Amino acid sequence: MCGREIKIKLTLKWLLSMQHLKDPVICQNCMESFSKIELRSICPGCGRRQKERRLCQDCQRWLKMGEENLLKNRAMFVYDVVMKEYMQRYKFSGDYQWRLIFQEQFTNFIKQNSQQNYLYVAIPVDQQTFNTRGFNQVEGLLQNIELSELLEFQTKQGHVKQSTKTRKARMETGQPFKYKGARKLDGENIILLDDIYTTGRTLYHAKHILEAQGAGSIYSFTLAR
Repeated sequence: MCGREIKIKLTLKWLLSMQHLKDPVICQNCMESFSKIELRSICPGCGRRQKERRLCQDCQRWLKMGEENLLKNRAMFVYDVVMKEYMQRYKFSGDYQWRLIFQEQFTNFIKQNSQQNYLYVAIPVDQQTFNTRGFNQVEGLLQNIELSELLEFQTKQGHVKQSTKTRKARMETGQPFKYKGARKLDGENIILLDDIYTTGRTLYHAKHILEAQGAGSIYSFTLAR
C-alpha cells in the first residue's frame, strides 16, 4: 500500500521447516495500520468494536423493528479511514490484486469461528456493478470456501448503490434480492459473507429471503464493521 520494498527475514527455524516461501503482499507497517477487532469486547449482535460486550444501539433498533434473531455478525477490522481507503482501491476502483491483502486471513477467520455443516452464501452484486467492476468483491476475499449460490439481485432499472446512500436511505431500501436455489431449503444453517457491515440492511434483507425459503440458523461474517 505504501509502495516500499518488502524485505523478508529468513529464520533458521523456517529454513529447517522446508516450507514454501510465500511472498508477502503488504508490509508489516501497512498491515498494522488496520484496526483489528477483539472478539471479547464486541456487540454480540453485529460485531461492532466496543469497550464492553453488550448490544449496541443499532442492534437494539433491529430488535424494536421486530427482528427476533440477530445475525451475530463477526468482523475482523474496524471500518475506519484506513479500511475505507482500502475499499476505495479494491472495491470501487476495481483493483483485483488488492483482494490478496486479506484473502488468506479472512478465510481463516471465517473457518476458525464458524461451525461445520453450514452453507456459505456470499452477498451478490447486481449485474451492472459486475459488468463495470468485473468481479464480486466478496468472493474475491475468499479462498477455498465452497459457496452456495442461493441469492441474486432482482432486475431493476436505475439501481442506486448502498455506498452512495445516507443511513436513513439505506434503512429504507427495499428488498433487492430473490431466491435462486433449485429447491426450498430444509432447515439448512447458513453463514452469510459480505465485505462490510454498516447498517446491516443488506445482510438482513438476505436473511429474510433465506428464512422464507426454510433456512435454519443464519449468521454472518464481514471483513469490516
